[in-house]
Amino acid sequence: MLDEAGQVEAELQLLVPKPYRILVVDDQAFIGRVIGLMLASADDLELHHCESATDALQMAYEIRPAVILQDLVMPRMDGLTLVRQYRAAECTKHIPVVVLSSNEEAKTKADAFAAGANDYLVKLPDKIELLARLRYHIRAYVKYLEAELLLRELRRVSSMDGLTGLANRRCFDETIDYEWKRSTREKTPVSLLMVDVDHFKAFNDHYGHQVGDHCLRKVAAAIAGSAMRAADLAARYGGEEFVVILANTDESGALKTARTILQSVCSLAVDHKQSSTANVVTVSIGVATMIPEHPSTPEILIRSADKALYRAKESGRNRVVGQ
Repeated sequence: MLDEAGQVEAELQLLVPKPYRILVVDDQAFIGRVIGLMLASADDLELHHCESATDALQMAYEIRPAVILQDLVMPRMDGLTLVRQYRAAECTKHIPVVVLSSNEEAKTKADAFAAGANDYLVKLPDKIELLARLRYHIRAYVKYLEAELLLRELRRVSSMDGLTGLANRRCFDETIDYEWKRSTREKTPVSLLMVDVDHFKAFNDHYGHQVGDHCLRKVAAAIAGSAMRAADLAARYGGEEFVVILANTDESGALKTARTILQSVCSLAVDHKQSSTANVVTVSIGVATMIPEHPSTPEILIRSADKALYRAKESGRNRVVGQ
């Protein structure tokens, strides 16, 4: 598995491939050729030329440029409009845009910056200046992306349970609150599964905490593999207890997922000689489903799932019980 630095570097290569790609958007072919000659000796830069303003956004999406050199006067689309489109599109909103124009008026320059341009060069710039400007913007863009990727990784790690790799309690609390409010607005059902590993204290006492931790990781993987949708969240609630949030899921769907988890954990066939329920590790699952009403909080759903889990354990464990 890649470490944090390696992961960031791999993602950077996808976002800004090397050699760094410079997209020139200008309807005059000779401009592209001249810029190409200026960049010919720069092994770290690769020129791409687009003569149609209407194709520029799609081309930028496809090639992932590190800088866009943008003319202002082109047929079928005003250059400033195109700059605004870059800033509105998710794939180009942060890519440096350097306006390349024959217009030296201060107002035109001001309008370009107001539209979202990062820099302004008058055609045709000196080769040394052009290369210096391009590399300056590339460095700034790469540093920005590195910071964003590291921040995203930090957020991911801070929301993850260190032992199991599932979401942690904090992430669960935030997600259940969000889903509860969303379901209240949309009047859709939200379901919650509470999953408890049966006789886990006896398992830990007999096999040891290291084996117990390995068991929890296997159970967590089985739970995560049974909650297949992107909107579902599996989390470690505490100790040997897990929870699964099923957004926009009715009771029937929630019970089906719970039974899948039950079977998946049994199929792990993890020996549990100290269990009075089975000779392998099993789980008990409580299921609750509600369509929230205002004013209310998700604690009512959590309590309902917890009561269902209690009934599952009281009635023999290794089973699913609904509310």
